[in-house]
Amino acid sequence: MLLDKGANYNKCDNNGWSPVLSACRYGHSNSKDVIIRQRAAYDTCNNTGWSPVLTACRYGHTEIVKCFRQRQDDVRQWADCNTCDNDGRSPVMCACRNGHIEIVRMLLDNGADYNKCDNNSLVICNFACRYGHTEIIRMLLKQRADYNTCNNKRPVSSDNLAKRS
Repeated sequence: MLLDKGANYNKCDNNGWSPVLSACRYGHSNSKDVIIRQRAAYDTCNNTGWSPVLTACRYGHTEIVKCFRQRQDDVRQWADCNTCDNDGRSPVMCACRNGHIEIVRMLLDNGADYNKCDNNSLVICNFACRYGHTEIIRMLLKQRADYNTCNNKRPVSSDNLAKRS
């Protein structure tokens, strides 16, 4: 194993991708677990601000997201479900956009901010509506997500939300 030979597990490539981030991107939970035991830098983001948890949420790697949740007490900053990328998108926004229902549920149960807006003033409901994820829309409305928060550029009416849900 490379780590046994002294490989630098915190070294990032030119785009800021660390081994942990790459494992989260491609769903390699076994690799991530080995790197965690070696005390890698878990809160490192790449050049676009993607954290390991955001990356796993974006690509729908539910088992990896579960690991973040289980390790939250030990690795609080890494398991932060509200850390945003450079566009202001949070892990729950990425999961909503891509229709990862179980991940959205886990993040909401773990305290994800469902009224947070990205840099374009889009709120989480916008992502679920735009991509037609009606079960997620129902889940957000049940949580009392505010679909008008920060929504200056692309208003979403309650009628449009009701039609889609």
